[in-house]
Amino acid sequence: MKISVYLLACVMLLVVSCKQGVKKTDDFDLDSIDLSDRENILSELDTLGAGIPIFYNMYLSVELSSLFETAGAVFTKELLNAPDKVSEYITSYEKALNLGVYAVDLSYARVFEQFEVAGRYFTSMQNLSEQLGIPNTYFEETAKRFEKNLTDKDSLIAIANEVYYETEDYLKDNERFATASVIILGGWVEAIFIGTHVAIESRNPDIIERLVDQKYSLNNLLIMLDDYGDNEVVAEYIVMMEKLRDVFMAIDIEVPVDFDRNKEGAKTQMDGWIEEVQKLQSEIRIIRSKIIS
Repeated sequence: MKISVYLLACVMLLVVSCKQGVKKTDDFDLDSIDLSDRENILSELDTLGAGIPIFYNMYLSVELSSLFETAGAVFTKELLNAPDKVSEYITSYEKALNLGVYAVDLSYARVFEQFEVAGRYFTSMQNLSEQLGIPNTYFEETAKRFEKNLTDKDSLIAIANEVYYETEDYLKDNERFATASVIILGGWVEAIFIGTHVAIESRNPDIIERLVDQKYSLNNLLIMLDDYGDNEVVAEYIVMMEKLRDVFMAIDIEVPVDFDRNKEGAKTQMDGWIEEVQKLQSEIRIIRSKIIS
């Protein structure tokens, strides 16, 4: 499926967001990306924040996924939004929000190779997409490929991405921008919700630091939502997300490069960080509960 250069640029920005809102060049090799329009991507990145609608990939980033796998994190099914709740979502906004949630839940299941669980989330994503008015023909071939590649985690996430992007593209092409924006909102909230749990359970300083760095992607998300602030549903979530931003901005965690959890005083320092993450978790849980209920 074709993805626009602008969308790819925004995806790259979210996946690599870090301190100062700028990715360190030694962490991401743009030359390794097989894209013919590399110069346009760089140009588009420079224009972010100029008032153009911004859309993001809300799957757990490759970076966070890798950290989960190496941090001793374990799969916790109870964290996720049950895939059989599709019928409970009535309005287009409820469906769109939870499409974003399910996309992240699928990604989380994929990280831990829970392929059967991931398959159920794919089906839920497909159902919600169809209920949002996306023609059935969009997903017939995609569904067949998903079933065929169920145990291939790389193919699994690539195919799920197609459903996500095709839905988003269809909504944008039909000028349903507010609906498209809440798909992104739902995914972002779910990713942070899961991230806070993993950070607290693993007590991994790298995950804690990456999680806190998402204050910058939150700022960009709010810029996007503000474009649709005249929509009653979006406006309600903007208020909640601005409160979350206040919590984010009050967190001051700086993990030393040479942090050693075995050193004297390290446990006390880690306990302080966890306390900050718990504040974030409490606030994100309120928003997430509203989305999935």
